[in-house]
This record gives sequence, structure tokens and C-alpha cells, in this order.
Amino acid sequence: MSRLAFYRPFVPLFGGIFCCLLGVGASLAVLPFYVLGELGLGDVMVGVVVAAIAASAVLTRPVAGRIADRRGYKLVMLAGAVTCTLAGLAYLVAADPVTLIAVRVLHGAGEGMVYTAGAAWLVLLCPPERRGRVVGLYGIHMWAGITLGALFGTLIMKWSGGYPMVWVFCAVASVLGMLLVLGKPRPEQPASTARPAWLPGPALVPGVALALAALGYAALSAFVVLHLDARHIGNGIAAFNAFGVTYVGVRLFLGGLPDKLGANRVALWCVVVEAAGLLIVALAPNLAVAVAGGLVIGAGLSLLFPALALIVINRSAAAQQGAALGAFTSFWDIGLVAGGPLAGLIAGLWGYPAIYFVMAACAAGSAALTLSVLGRRDQVALSPT
Repeated sequence: MSRLAFYRPFVPLFGGIFCCLLGVGASLAVLPFYVLGELGLGDVMVGVVVAAIAASAVLTRPVAGRIADRRGYKLVMLAGAVTCTLAGLAYLVAADPVTLIAVRVLHGAGEGMVYTAGAAWLVLLCPPERRGRVVGLYGIHMWAGITLGALFGTLIMKWSGGYPMVWVFCAVASVLGMLLVLGKPRPEQPASTARPAWLPGPALVPGVALALAALGYAALSAFVVLHLDARHIGNGIAAFNAFGVTYVGVRLFLGGLPDKLGANRVALWCVVVEAAGLLIVALAPNLAVAVAGGLVIGAGLSLLFPALALIVINRSAAAQQGAALGAFTSFWDIGLVAGGPLAGLIAGLWGYPAIYFVMAACAAGSAALTLSVLGRRDQVALSPT
């Protein structure tokens, strides 16, 4: 019962990010068909439209964090939910590529505001010795929203025979998220006396380490099916699905490790495990080995974000944690945006297996960065007393 009581204050924030990300997932699932079928455009425009939301989030998160530190986490999270709602409705009138890209930029801005303000709010409410666990659970609710949203969007499109009901679903889900946040009292935030930098120092090194590791996820999601098909191995999507199983499972059952063992130590082992998984995928002679590689990658990346986020949080002034978290999270988006094109370039030059060798090297670079630059002081500081 005490455990349930501990998590109760966080439920509106978990629910807020989950509901808003339902709309993001639903739009992601149906937009390729909308661009190709309804607008009559090509594959390049599909990529541009899909990527626009991530590019927008990269720019929005640091700004949202700065504003949230000075104006209030609740205000910015509510503004993000309202923006997601408006984006859902705006899809209804997006009948040309320019308008559609603008709507995607709006949707990305909303998602960036919701996530960043909610994460900083959670950190404010959570005892320092449990922050890694709670930030990890917040990420699970985000991914659950995207995953279930994609499923719901696909089913709604098939059930309704068109796209308007999907866009309405995006808006309604965001309204529910807004109501959950609206009902939670505004937190008492520490006063911010100094203007934070656009790229706070505590976010830089952990952010670069995160971006290097994110390249491996981008490569897995974009090219694992083609990589296995080239080896005459079918059902390559199973390796990606295996990633999702361990990514969620490890966070649920082992999410407290960064708090208990130290964020630096966990981050280091996370990227080492990711690199091992990428090598397994690169060399996989059959589907079973490829699935094992996906499982290992998921286990590695699962705790990396909360571990590195914990380092950022504990190195940042309390009144500037929103700005630091916003900047740090943008590095994940940068890795995702850059990972796909980079993997495609590598495949064109040296073939599909080379993608995973190069991404394993990037993960090793992330490990070296974590080991040599972040230092031992954070390991001591982040260990519970």
C-alpha cells in the first residue's frame, strides 16, 4: 500500500504524457498512407512529414524547459497539451504538403512541451533517491502512448474508412491529457535567479553520449528487416519487437538500478550491452540470433536514458532542471533524426552489416565518453545513503 501511495502523486503526469503521445502514435501510423494516398506524394515526402515532428521537438524542448523553469511546469505542460489538441484538429484541414508539415511542426512543439515540463515536474516532486526509477517510468508511459496510439490509429482508420476520425482521436486524447494535468495542483518551484544557457553545461556530455547510443536504435528500427532479408532471413521485424520487450521489461523490473548502483556505472554498462547487441545483429546467421541481438540492444538502451538523465538532474541547479532536461532530451531526437540517413549512407557504401558495426563503434564511443569524462563524483553523489 505504501508503494501505491508513493506513486499516486505522479499518476496525473504519467497519464498526461500517455494521452498526448497516443495522438502522436496514431498520426505516425497513418500519415504514410495519407501522404501517398490522399495527397498523391512520394516516399521522400513521407520521410519529410514523419521526421518533421522530431525536428520540431529538438528545437522546442530546450525552449520549453527554460520557460517552465521561470513560468511554471504546470503552465508549460498544459500549453503543450493544448498545442497537441490543436494539432490534432489541424490535421483535418491539412490538404497540401506545406500545411501538413506545419501541422507536424506544431504537433512536435506540443509533444516537446508536454514531455519536458512533465519530466521536470516529476523530478521536483520525487525524492532524490528514487528519481531514476520515476523518470524511467515516465518514459515507459511515453512509449506506451506511442505504441498503443499507433495501434488505435490503424484500427480507427480501418473501422471508419478514412482519416478524419483518426485526427479527432488525436485531439480527444490530448484533451484527456490536459484534463489530467489541469486537476493537479501547481507545484512550488524554486526561484530562478539566473538566466539559463540555451545549452546548459550539465546536459552537454551526457547528451552527446545519449545521441551516440540513439544512432543504434535508429539503425535497428530502419534497417533490420532489410538487413535480414539480404541474408535470406524472413520476419526481421521480430528482432525489433524483441527490442521493445526488453526495453519495457527492464525498466519495469530493474528501473531502480541507477538510483542504487550509481548513474555513471549503469550508463556505462548500458552502452557496452548495446554495442554487444549491435554486433550480434550484424553477424546474425539466423532469425534466432537476430532476435537475441534485439533483446540485448533493448536491455542496454532501456536504462541508459534515466541513468544519464539522473546525471544531468543532479548536476543542475534546482531552478534550472527544466532547461537542462529539455536540452538533454533533444540529443535523443538528434540521434534518431541523424541515425536513419547515416545508416542508409553506410549501407550504400559497405552493405547492411556495416551499419551495425559502425553503430556498435558509436556505442563504444558513448561508453568511452561516459567513462572518461563524466567522472566518479556522480557515482558517489547519486548512490543512496
